Amino acid sequence: MSVRRIKNHGKWVWQAPVAYRGLRRAAFRASKDEACQAESDLLGALKAEAAQVEQQDQRLATLRQLFEFYAQDLKDRGKSEDTTGRAEQTALAVERLLPALLNRPVSKIGDGDVFAFRAARLREGQVVHELVDGEKVERRLPCKPSTVNRDLRTLRAALKKARPDYRFPGGAFFREDETRVRWLRPEEELLVLEAVPGSPRIRAIAHLAALTLMRLSEIRLLRREYVHLEQGVLLLPQTKTEPRPVILSADAQKILRKQLEGHESEWMFPNPDGRPYDRSYIGRAFRKAARASGLRDFHFHDLRHHGATMALNKGFTAPIVMALGGWKTERMMRRYAAVTDQTLRAAAEAVSGGEAGRPISASVGRYGVIPLSRVVDK
Repeated sequence: MSVRRIKNHGKWVWQAPVAYRGLRRAAFRASKDEACQAESDLLGALKAEAAQVEQQDQRLATLRQLFEFYAQDLKDRGKSEDTTGRAEQTALAVERLLPALLNRPVSKIGDGDVFAFRAARLREGQVVHELVDGEKVERRLPCKPSTVNRDLRTLRAALKKARPDYRFPGGAFFREDETRVRWLRPEEELLVLEAVPGSPRIRAIAHLAALTLMRLSEIRLLRREYVHLEQGVLLLPQTKTEPRPVILSADAQKILRKQLEGHESEWMFPNPDGRPYDRSYIGRAFRKAARASGLRDFHFHDLRHHGATMALNKGFTAPIVMALGGWKTERMMRRYAAVTDQTLRAAAEAVSGGEAGRPISASVGRYGVIPLSRVVDK
């Protein structure tokens, strides 16, 4: 390696090409002395980079070590507890189903291992208990394709850290039903949201989710400092996609004001121990309320479906609904929002020249979110 004088874009400069253990860099300087100094600096930087790569390769020797590194990397990058928890849950699933795979060198993992985990995860399913003729019966349900796909996406992201050249088999992912959209009729809103068991704070969390389209993790981990009622907005510094503001309706502000005045915790919705509620605890409470109201397949996250569907059917455009829910693409928003039968029926009447019924409003409330005032004060 040596510096040399070359013509670059019509101008004579000194080039310092440097290579070390397969890593290559080059610098261009106006003088030979500057090029020699740049050569020395680049060589030192490449040696440090090579040492870091070697150290990482040693750390990621097995899949177990890779999962540990990946989970820590997510934490270091400021990802939410739910995101880092997903990596840990996938590692536990691999350990539960294919423990030998965790001790396999990452360099030896191939498509066969991916499909083996996929098949085992699908077979594992979920154990549920039902009452049949007064007796408790255990039944195993197959694992949902969306659940398997989440684990596969986590595995793919982790492998990409250690083996960026490995092409994860796209055929391993199941085709998901993107047409599933759940939304509540007015009477169902009352039944479900008011039937949530536990403290009034749990019900307030459910109400706020329906009003704002916020994710459960965003509400659970909501801090007092994020709330700005004077501007009618929440400022979330970290979400699943990126930092974003959440515009608050009058009803949503009422819920949050009650929390601000009701305690002094840094968390907006603390549990009795002063910490955020566990997501599984809230999920179980909400599912219990939904089933008691006659809904067998309605989950807390479906409140985002509900809110997006209500906004879309009130005449708001896709970009507005995307901004409300924090979706980056219209395709993702459409997975959550659907045009209801009532809206389609009105459109069909309009096309046929019949009576279209009451026009769809383009301004529902101040911010265009679901008016749940009839249940907020209860």
